[in-house]
Amino acid sequence: MDSQYSMTPDGTLAQKPSQKLAQKLYSAEAVRQLDQLVIRQQQIPDIALMKRAGRAAFDCLRHRWPEVSGIQVFCGGGNNGGDGYVIAGLAAQRQIPVSVFVGIPKDRLKGEALEAYGFAEREGATLVTRLDDMPPVDKNTVLVDALLGTGFSGALRAPMDSAIAHINGAGAPVLSVDLPSGLSADSGFVQTADGVVRADATVTFIGRKAGLFLGRGPAVTGEVVFEDLGAAADIYPQVPALLTRHTGASLQRLPARAADSYKNQFGHVMIVGGDHGFGGAAMMAAEAAARSGSGLISLATRPEHVMASLTRRPEVMAHPVVSGQELEPLLETPDVIAVGPGLGQSPWSEQLLARAGRARAALVVDADALNILAGGRVLAGFKRDDWVLTPHIGEAARLLGIANADVSADPVAAARRIQEKFSGVVILKGAGTVIAHADGVEVINTGNPGMASGGMGDLLTGVIASLIGQGMELPAAARLGVWLHGEAGNRAAADGQRGLLATDLLPHIRGLVD
Repeated sequence: MDSQYSMTPDGTLAQKPSQKLAQKLYSAEAVRQLDQLVIRQQQIPDIALMKRAGRAAFDCLRHRWPEVSGIQVFCGGGNNGGDGYVIAGLAAQRQIPVSVFVGIPKDRLKGEALEAYGFAEREGATLVTRLDDMPPVDKNTVLVDALLGTGFSGALRAPMDSAIAHINGAGAPVLSVDLPSGLSADSGFVQTADGVVRADATVTFIGRKAGLFLGRGPAVTGEVVFEDLGAAADIYPQVPALLTRHTGASLQRLPARAADSYKNQFGHVMIVGGDHGFGGAAMMAAEAAARSGSGLISLATRPEHVMASLTRRPEVMAHPVVSGQELEPLLETPDVIAVGPGLGQSPWSEQLLARAGRARAALVVDADALNILAGGRVLAGFKRDDWVLTPHIGEAARLLGIANADVSADPVAAARRIQEKFSGVVILKGAGTVIAHADGVEVINTGNPGMASGGMGDLLTGVIASLIGQGMELPAAARLGVWLHGEAGNRAAADGQRGLLATDLLPHIRGLVD
């Protein structure tokens, strides 16, 4: 997540006000354009910008690890390596023992990177060309990753692969400069599980890189500290962002309820699902909708699940349905229909999706409803502006007819393609959940690894359906629903992530929705 600190004019970190605006995330190419605009329009020389970056990273290191007694810097070439050499020189100036792994030979360094190398050398940093020559670490040693910058793509090559393995195996805290080495700046994609630095903090410059918040990014960046290096505000509108990132503070919320409110004002949500053996998924979606504030909740499910539903949650109006024909009359009254939780892929499942897909109510489509949709037999070529599709990576791959790895390699492009194919709003779930709609693409980072358990997606479906029923536009409901779901998961995991159950989130959803 983004740090709550920013740099002051004297080069120190200070608490910053809460971010209430959505954040713009940029591609690597867009950040290069921003760099050039700062250099040309503000007349800041390249080397001055590099020095600012190095100082910002050094101050971030000192703020986070004030007891640091030794620093090891791992430098590649280009601007990223140059930033590392500036950090090393600043550490040496302050009499902090500092060793630098020179990943690119000095005779191959150019321009500002070569000048920064000279600065580190003059200040007395220890420069080595073999990883074996780096000193052992102790409890107060901090490693600085300045190996690979935003220009990295493809497979790792020597010595960068060995340097990344060395950093990850050192057992010391790690600060990455601009982004963890091995991480795609645009998509958060990583070629192999071990081919990326696992940082405790990342200080990033000029523009927030999209890859820090997508794919593997949230798992390997640690705390993200953003520093604009003095870039003027009027620089940013000149370069289009790749997508927008929302935090809890930047989201539209539900309005307060009037004293004379009544249930019909807050939407009637129907959950359609619960094939043989999957009744719990539909029940959890229904309860999540109820805890999110819906006025009325219906459940259309297999007859054998009705009694269990009434026993667990009598507020839910449970209807037994044995065919799509029996479902048809029930679809007239809901404002929102959520189809998919526990739906299965049987003929019964296909009949229910076929009927629900053509109902007048807005739709939320999840789980096996997406898999049936991907099969092409039901609702073939169907598009709706008033539905929300909520695939995870595997479901997204099936909807597009591509491999899971292709979705992971570029989740923004995958979400856009699904939205273009089916219209409406698409929520591509992950550590960085991507939301695509007709007006753009957004990302929300929330939740925790404890939420990797059954039923979590069913809750999200119920929450989003409830928010739509309470009057929110689909994109706003998608944003708020994703955040509520993840934040409820964080609160539920306060005593530990392992063993977290989907139903543990329900009281927290209720507490957050207001």
